[in-house]
Amino acid sequence: MKRTPAYWFKALIGGCLVITFCSTSALAVTKEEIMTLAKLGISADEIVKAIDKDRTVFDLTVAQILDLKKANVPEAVIKYMLETPKKFASGATGGPGKPGPDAAPVEVETPEQIAAREDRLRQESSRLLEEKRNAEEAQRKAYADGVLKRGRDLADQGRYVDAIKAFESFVAQGNFAPDSEEAYFARFGIANALVKAGLLQAAASQLVDLVLEGPDRPFFQVTFQQLRALRQKVNYSPPQLERLVDFAGSIENFSESFRDEFNYVVGEFFHEGRSVAQSEAFLSKVTPTSADYGKAQFLLGEFRVFLYGEDPTGALAVRYLQEAIGAFQKAIIATEENGSAGEVKELAFLALARIAYQIGDYDAAIYYYRKIPQGSYKQATAFYESAWVYFLKGDYSRALGTFHALDSPSFKHYFYPEMWILEATAYLNMCQFDRAKLALQRFEEETLPLIQPLENFLAATQRPEEFFKALVSMVNGQQLYGMPERLVASVLADVEFYNLYQTVRQIDGEIARVRKDSGALGAYATGLLDNLTQLKSDRTREIGLTIRLILRDVLQEMQKFRTKFIALGIDMEDLAIEELDRRSQLGDGANTAVTADAESGGQSAIIGSDTWRWPFEGEYWSDEIGSYRSMAPDICVRQPTE
Repeated sequence: MKRTPAYWFKALIGGCLVITFCSTSALAVTKEEIMTLAKLGISADEIVKAIDKDRTVFDLTVAQILDLKKANVPEAVIKYMLETPKKFASGATGGPGKPGPDAAPVEVETPEQIAAREDRLRQESSRLLEEKRNAEEAQRKAYADGVLKRGRDLADQGRYVDAIKAFESFVAQGNFAPDSEEAYFARFGIANALVKAGLLQAAASQLVDLVLEGPDRPFFQVTFQQLRALRQKVNYSPPQLERLVDFAGSIENFSESFRDEFNYVVGEFFHEGRSVAQSEAFLSKVTPTSADYGKAQFLLGEFRVFLYGEDPTGALAVRYLQEAIGAFQKAIIATEENGSAGEVKELAFLALARIAYQIGDYDAAIYYYRKIPQGSYKQATAFYESAWVYFLKGDYSRALGTFHALDSPSFKHYFYPEMWILEATAYLNMCQFDRAKLALQRFEEETLPLIQPLENFLAATQRPEEFFKALVSMVNGQQLYGMPERLVASVLADVEFYNLYQTVRQIDGEIARVRKDSGALGAYATGLLDNLTQLKSDRTREIGLTIRLILRDVLQEMQKFRTKFIALGIDMEDLAIEELDRRSQLGDGANTAVTADAESGGQSAIIGSDTWRWPFEGEYWSDEIGSYRSMAPDICVRQPTE
């Protein structure tokens, strides 16, 4: 279900939403962008950093300086802009990477600072080395017995069945107690074998049990990292992970890199449950040197946006937005510096665009929507939301061009029930009544017929499992449940549905594999299959509920725009009559001029809406998908006072 930018701002990752000063070198920061940044409350120091990064040379006139002052750009920024011709202009530098004579002096560390930094590095290196030695010693001790070593070797070879049998045999023959160290080693070996075999859902609960035995256990760090890797591949957030909070004070002896990883994972878990205070307590501890720093800052920014959305007019609203902007900025800079989590950078650009939209700065919103690269999985979201922005700012040329592109094959997997209503409204505002009628006709032909079947489907379908079966049948081309096929796109485009669907597919694959090997695994296979079957039942129910919620939202949107469709039909008649009256008052000459403009304007269009049959209708160029413009003119006759 596609929604307006305002909705996504409140629901803030489209999908996967940031101010950044990391423009590419090909897109130098402009005077207008600096004015926008100042309007959004960015500090003078950060704006100067943006100028430095792009090495933009400003040749300001007196009028431009006055414009900057009117936009409340800090004096320090204006002064720095006036100095850029000396700093960055050709010949001012000694070549790439060589500062010119006017460059700011480089801060030199004192001997004490150098010694302190080197001491911190030595301590961190010692910790990392100690962790490696401890892990090697734990494995050496665990696998000193030939049976355990053989189990590990079998797991490394992907022979998980033989590995499990070896570990089980070891425990049984040794008659070890369940809480013994030997039994712990064997349980780790079994979980490790399942992970190596790709049986992630089967291994998940066992990894959680091993992790929750605490940081003093030999394989705590290894199992924690395996559990994290598993959570990145499948949807798995069991409530037992809340107990990780108890270990916060016990990981201080680990390296900083592992502490960062631990704090991020725990913070991410509580972020999923919207436990703001607990999540922030861990995310804020992730250090800037960590590969997780950018992601941590992004999640912290999301919380600030969430708090803003709870009370956008409250006393703390401005502070929340400023803190969100700062966190998103750090996220983008971090991902660019360490090359990690590229998707976070795109989500951050979306965040900035949505913040700018929320405060009414449509130009800034468009600027950041354009930061989403072509081919990104977030491109459709950015493109759709930018169409709303163009529409709301009254830029109908670009809005209509964007609507045309949204109807192209590039976006065939998305459903936009309101698109024709928006297009008709744009044409009404331009007094293009014939085109408005055609847009409403498209809505009547393509969207209205979906409402009744969807209402019937939702009324007749009760159990969550039935929703999932209906969707699968539609994807397979079977018309068994009466759900309109066009609406499948709304479900498939939903991120939560996609994650759950991937999890169900993973479970199905694991069930098939365990059943194949059940004869050799015996009773152990029975336990695995029971757990996997229960997991599938739980996830199927969850995915069914998700589908129902998505379709319910789609129905509500279509019903809302059906009402708008009726109102527009009435308004169009009234507006047309009013326009004729204005033309009559101005005489026949006005009518002739308007008609001529309409005809010539239509033929000179670069791109048109699908509701107007241009000679190139049906043709789309993927490399121009964001550049379509409608040249249909505004032909309203305005009174002198309008």
